[in-house]
Amino acid sequence: MRALRLLVAAPLALAATVLGLAALYVLTAVVLALVPIGGRAQAVAPGDPPAYVCATLAHTDIVLPVRDAEVDWAVVFPDAAPTFSVPGLHVAFGWGDLTFYQETPRWADLRFSTAMAALLGGGPSALHVAYVMDPAGNPSCTRLSLDAQGRKALAGFIRDTAVLDDAGRGILAAPPGLGTHEAFYAAHGHYRPWRTCNVWTERALATAGQPTALWAPFSFGVMWPLG
Repeated sequence: MRALRLLVAAPLALAATVLGLAALYVLTAVVLALVPIGGRAQAVAPGDPPAYVCATLAHTDIVLPVRDAEVDWAVVFPDAAPTFSVPGLHVAFGWGDLTFYQETPRWADLRFSTAMAALLGGGPSALHVAYVMDPAGNPSCTRLSLDAQGRKALAGFIRDTAVLDDAGRGILAAPPGLGTHEAFYAAHGHYRPWRTCNVWTERALATAGQPTALWAPFSFGVMWPLG
C-alpha cells in the first residue's frame, strides 16, 4: 500500500513542480516586462524610411523597407525575394527555433513535444525572412522612429544574427516553399526560455536605441514600451 502511495505521489509532485516553475516563469516575465528602459533620442530627418514592429499574440517581427541607404535586403537574403519590382515592398525578420517554425505554421499545429524541444534549446535556430507589403495602417504594427544611426545599428544586428557566406549572403536553413516569398536562414544562437523570439526583437530594438522592457519573453513586453 505504501509503495502504491509513493507511485501516485511521485508524478503528482513532479507535476506540481513543473506547474510551479511555469507560474514563476510567467510571473517573473510579466514583472520584468513592465520595467521600462528608455531609448536614446533619435535625430530623425525628413524622408528617413519607416520601420515597424508587428506582433501576434505570441511573436514579434521587425519589418523594414527592402532597401535603403544602409542595405539591400534582397541581396543579403535573395532566395525568396520577388524577381520583379514591387512598389512598397518590405521585409519582415523574426528569429526562433527552426523546428518549431517548420512544424507550427499555425497555433492549431502546436504539439507539446515541439514546444518542449524548442524550450530546451536542442535544435538549430533560424532567421525567418518574409517579403511583405508596407504594413502602414496595420493595427498589429507599430511604427518606429529611427534615424540613420539607429537603422545602421538595426541592420548590423540582423546581419550578425544570420550565418552569412563569404559574399555576405544568408545561408538557407531549409528550402523555401514553392511560390512563397519567405525563407528560413541559418542563424546564430539557440532558443531558450530566457532567450525567446521576442527577446531577440527586444535586443534588436535596444541596439537601435529604441525603448524596451527589462526583459520581454512575450510579445506584449516588446510592444508596450514603443507606445
